[in-house]
This record gives sequence, C-alpha cells and structure tokens, in this order.
Amino acid sequence: MPASRGRFGIAYTSFVIRMLHGRDVLRGGTAAGLPAEAFVELVHSFGGSGCQMDLAQLASTDAPQVKCVREALERRGLFVELSVPARSLEDPEAFARAASAARGLGTRRLRVALLSGRRYEDFHRMEDWRSFVERWRRALPRAASWLEKEDLQAGIENHKDYLGTELAELLRSVGSAHLGACVDFGNNLALLEDPVATVEALAPYAVTTHLKDMAVRPCEGGFELSEVPLGQGILPLARLVDTLRMARPDVDFCLEMITRDPLTVPCLADGYWVTHERRDRVREETCRVAVLAKASTEPLPRITGLTPEQMLAAEDDNVRACVAYAKGTLGL
Repeated sequence: MPASRGRFGIAYTSFVIRMLHGRDVLRGGTAAGLPAEAFVELVHSFGGSGCQMDLAQLASTDAPQVKCVREALERRGLFVELSVPARSLEDPEAFARAASAARGLGTRRLRVALLSGRRYEDFHRMEDWRSFVERWRRALPRAASWLEKEDLQAGIENHKDYLGTELAELLRSVGSAHLGACVDFGNNLALLEDPVATVEALAPYAVTTHLKDMAVRPCEGGFELSEVPLGQGILPLARLVDTLRMARPDVDFCLEMITRDPLTVPCLADGYWVTHERRDRVREETCRVAVLAKASTEPLPRITGLTPEQMLAAEDDNVRACVAYAKGTLGL
C-alpha cells in the first residue's frame, strides 16, 4: 500500500470489551476474540484510516488466510500495522512467523511491548529490573539485523517499563533505523514521567504511536490512572502530536482508547520505588507536582457494575468521541 503522511488508525486494544468481555488485555489476555476481518470492518465503521492489528487476531499465518485479511484491508482502503509478541525479537522462529505475516498483510511496521506487565508490579528488586534491561540490551542488536534483512521497522512501546529517556538510550545504543519506538502518550504517567518529556525523548525514534488521553485521581497509597476520550484528560495532545510530526512526519497515529476500570499506581508505597534511582526526590517532587496537582476531583470512569451491553455502549461512545476529536481538533 502507498505510504501517506500522518495517518490515523485505531489499535485493537480500543475494542477490549469486544475481545475480552472487560478483562485487561494488557495483563496476558489474547486478542483472538476479535478476528482480523471483523476488526477491519469495525475500524472502517468507526472512521479510522488504518488499524494496528495483533498477530493473535489472525486465525493462522498461512498465506491464504493472511491474503483474505489483506483483501479486506484493501477493500476498505485501510493501512495496517502488526502488533507482535516480545519473543519475536528474541526467537528466530517467532520472528520469521511475524515477518511472514507482515509481508502478507503488506506492512513494514511492527509494534512490540517488551514487558506485558508493569515495572512497579513485576520487579521487586533492582537486580531483577537490571537483569531485564540487560536481557534486551543483548537481544536487540540481533533483532535489528533481522529487521534490516526483512526491511521491517519495529516500534518498542514504553509500556510502563522503561522511562522515555531509558528507552531512547537503549535505542540509541542499538543504532538501527529499523528499531524504534511505539510512542505511547500516557503510559509513563504511571512512572511519574512528564508526558512531554516522554514524547520528546522518543520522538526521533518513533515508528508508530498509541494516541490517548489520561485522567488521574488521588487514592490511598498513590493515584488512579485512566484512559479517557481525547480532549477530556490532562495530556497536551496538540503539543505531543506536533512534536512527533516534526520529528517523524510519516508517523502513524494509532488510537488506543481502553475502556476499563482505572489502574492504581501505588507511588507512595516503598515497593514502587525499588527499581528507581534517587527515589525520595522523585517521590516528593514528581508525584506531588506533575501528577497529583492535575488530579480530577471527580470519580474516574469504571465499567465494574455495568451490564455487558452497557460496557459495549461505553466502549463505542469512547471510541467515537476520540475519532471525532482526532479528526476535528487534532487534524488527523
């Protein structure tokens, strides 16, 4: 498919209710509950010009099945990016499977999360975090060579694991045009990083994005963090979009509007800080000023207690509101 500038797509995680009946797709779920061809029709119906599809949405990676999905994309005039598991950057067979699917779909862009969980929940000692960092520091140069051979680009998401500056340093150390970032606008609020600092650090490496807005609210032990429709949260969206456009004019903006209960970020608990340096100054300044000073006084949206029909309606309303804002206000 021909490339275009500043394309606006919708990520599969924007339809988590349909996929997983409200379970958290980012904590080990599967996207297979929303098959690829149905997802294509859904994105088209909501007004996206493309989609970020998960490998698990393909019934198989056999050529005939992938060809059917590509034909559906072409009928609707949609671009596609492919989200693949982290092992695709470590295991040659997993990479080959992902690369074959990407070629069949007609995309060069992959999205990857190295950690399926969250830094402050998955690592309880600094040594464990450092082992994770070293694991990927060793693996990514080889993955970059695979990507170069297949003429693919992979964007590693700041997935509540690396700070923006940490991920940027990792990508800089690899030094490959084929290995970059999936720049998530809001994830690093959970690490108490200023969203502007996150995006500025990662913009030069952007392959793709997760466009979202976020709201926060104080709670016992820290704060709640929630995706909300674009323009209804605390993120300076126009500034973030412009920063990315200036650095990478051809970057895709892929909406990730996850309709779910808020996440609890336990930033006042000692365990939260074990993988961070200079934790006392970060706690006192960043948490208090950058996050809680912008907190909502109103309860954040929840889906607990809603009927399945109400959950689905909430998801639809959220995605529609985001698409309208992206097109009408952000000019995507």
